[in-house]
Amino acid sequence: MRKPESNMKTYTMTSRLILSLLCMFVISTPATAEPPAPPISLMCTPGELIFSDDFDPATVSDRWFFKAEFALRDGALLRTNVDPTETKRVFLKDPSFHNTIIQFDFKLAGQTTDLRLVTGSGGGYNSVTQIHPEHFQVNTPVDRDAGLVPAQLGECVRKPHPDQWQTMTVEYWGDEIVAHLSDNEFVLGKHPIIDRTRQYFAFQFDLPGASIDNVRVWKAGGQREDWNETRKKLAMAQANRDPVDRDPADRYKLAYMNLKSRLTLEDQAYRDLVAKHEKLEAALHADYAEAFISHKQLGKLIAKKKQHIKEADPEFKIMETQVHKASRAEDDYVLSTTPELARLKEDGVNRNRFPSELGLVRAKLAAAGDKQLATLVAETARLQAALEARFPEAFESVDAAVEKRNAKRKSLNSDPEFQARNKAVADAGKAVKDYEHEADPNLAKLEAEAKAYTAAK
Repeated sequence: MRKPESNMKTYTMTSRLILSLLCMFVISTPATAEPPAPPISLMCTPGELIFSDDFDPATVSDRWFFKAEFALRDGALLRTNVDPTETKRVFLKDPSFHNTIIQFDFKLAGQTTDLRLVTGSGGGYNSVTQIHPEHFQVNTPVDRDAGLVPAQLGECVRKPHPDQWQTMTVEYWGDEIVAHLSDNEFVLGKHPIIDRTRQYFAFQFDLPGASIDNVRVWKAGGQREDWNETRKKLAMAQANRDPVDRDPADRYKLAYMNLKSRLTLEDQAYRDLVAKHEKLEAALHADYAEAFISHKQLGKLIAKKKQHIKEADPEFKIMETQVHKASRAEDDYVLSTTPELARLKEDGVNRNRFPSELGLVRAKLAAAGDKQLATLVAETARLQAALEARFPEAFESVDAAVEKRNAKRKSLNSDPEFQARNKAVADAGKAVKDYEHEADPNLAKLEAEAKAYTAAK
């Protein structure tokens, strides 16, 4: 657990004094900190500690990747006000966790209303523990290759603790997960996508203000001997909880998502209907690729075109180098205003802090209307604009490409074959929808309530 701020400061000052006195008389190897105490766990027995960081500026792990959106402040990692309306993440480099116990301290503060622990593997996510001021939940994402769709495994109302530290523990074993703040505040879940090695590890903040600290990862030694009985008790308690208060649109969205997940996992007839729809749709999209190319694919095509132009025309590289030099001139100026930043840049221990602190100083200068920085930024923008004007095809926006795609699709309205195949896809989709409504008679009512609520907003 996180130490109170006052105790932390006293502890640090005392430790430094003792260390200084010892260094006057003896030369010895540096002492190592005591490893964190094993976590309080509900499902798993804690094993070896495989990662630990308390965000001390002198010892913070260089495995974290963050820039000015995050900063080391007050012995924790703070989501700053840089890009205040954007969702931001801090990543751990090269994770590899399977059956594990992950624990971290967090403080919801400022504007943050959604803090997530995100893990993943194979290029996709496998679990999301999502903390809100008045509840938390565990979600699983989509994996089209494995035929899995998103689901919410459970949720738990929690008492708001604004500006107060709390500890979240998330346990993984096989296809089971338990996330808990206390014995009574927990979410229990089970899903095939969880039984994977976690090679992606990040914390996501929707808005500025919150902090995290004391991130620990232990190997799980196994499930507790009494887990079968404990699981039954937890599942019963979770099933009998009052639901989280949601508006009609969110209630329908959640019910529909969980129904699709349940049918996908348990109902072969439903899977067959979905497979038929997807097969017809995939064939249509393949035969009329220009009309259905995705945003992501369009972005990749634009990037590929840019790279081809860069390799074929030497002028592109010359102009791009000018842009990069102008951008570096901005950084050099920011660096010149704060000498301690230069020392931080040269300090190998703290090299991962430099981009964050540089960005924060830059943001402060920009907010104060620094004229020299504004002049340098304008010059970079001028050079970039000249590059884009000279090679417009390398900088086509995805939105412009989408407009072309939509125009292509609209032109197919006069194509009888396209219309017939498009109708077949729509009919197959309606069959899926009808099956879902039959499986859950309450779904149509929830959908109508959601539409009425949205229309009245």
